[in-house]
Amino acid sequence: MIQPQLSFDGDPNGPAYERWREQFCRQVANVDFVPVGDGRVHRTIAPAILPRLRLSASFGTPMSFVSLGTNDELVITMSPNSALSGTMGKRPLEVAAGDVTIGDPSIKGAYITQTGYGNFQTALLPRKALLRACPNAEDLIARSIPGVNPITSMFLRYYDLAHAHADKLAPAELDAVSQHLFDLSVLMIGARGDVAEEARMRGLAAARFEAIKADILAQLDSAALSLPELAAAHRISPRTIQLLFEKAGITYSGFVLEQRLLRAERLLRNPGLRSRKIIEIAHLAGFHDVSYFHRAFRRRFGATPDDIRRTAGEAG
Repeated sequence: MIQPQLSFDGDPNGPAYERWREQFCRQVANVDFVPVGDGRVHRTIAPAILPRLRLSASFGTPMSFVSLGTNDELVITMSPNSALSGTMGKRPLEVAAGDVTIGDPSIKGAYITQTGYGNFQTALLPRKALLRACPNAEDLIARSIPGVNPITSMFLRYYDLAHAHADKLAPAELDAVSQHLFDLSVLMIGARGDVAEEARMRGLAAARFEAIKADILAQLDSAALSLPELAAAHRISPRTIQLLFEKAGITYSGFVLEQRLLRAERLLRNPGLRSRKIIEIAHLAGFHDVSYFHRAFRRRFGATPDDIRRTAGEAG
């Protein structure tokens, strides 16, 4: 059996496009892809299958995505750099770039158009499970959910993390990430009462923790990285951050130190950096006290930075 290709780049008027449209778009994705405007069509598609939901991130030229009416899930849809328009039955749909909407693919002929070149992302969620958590979910179909809303912003960030790392996770990790993303979905849509509290305790905490760790990694080489400034950036208290790390079995300072040491070790093994002095490597990893760096490095790896660099050079 020939596997359908996920992406297309070419003339939308020839047999190649019609073959892709039939074999992948209609038969696999259960959506018809209709080009908008004239000229070459480009569309790259990267799916990610999670236990509770299916993610699809695509990129390319303007396109209308038309429902065939064969899917009973609800779909969270967003485009960070293109406005969206369309209809869901009798409901018009107009969504600004960066905002989010809910689509109903069970409505045959319902469509969402990505009006500009860029990203188009979806999360397909089981309708019954979503309605149990958010009885009002269908009322929000085709309505715009502002991307600047803190919960929406957290959902979008966690979506990117889940999509990027889904293929690298163990089954238990994948199940947890799926649950966290579902929790963020119901909070964004408007869960109430015990459901919302459970989702906040589970999904929001996990997403916030991942966002904090990502920010730390992005600032590892900065002397300005500090717990108070990180807390202020995430609009929570320093103690809340410490509790998130403690719940994961580590400390904030321990995580920062470990990540800096791991970065230093990678830099020392990099053949392109062999001409750099050890003090420069320490600074690149975020250490500005070189004596402390040498002590911490030896405790962690049982060898000096010079030993690691020499061993890497001999192996290379």
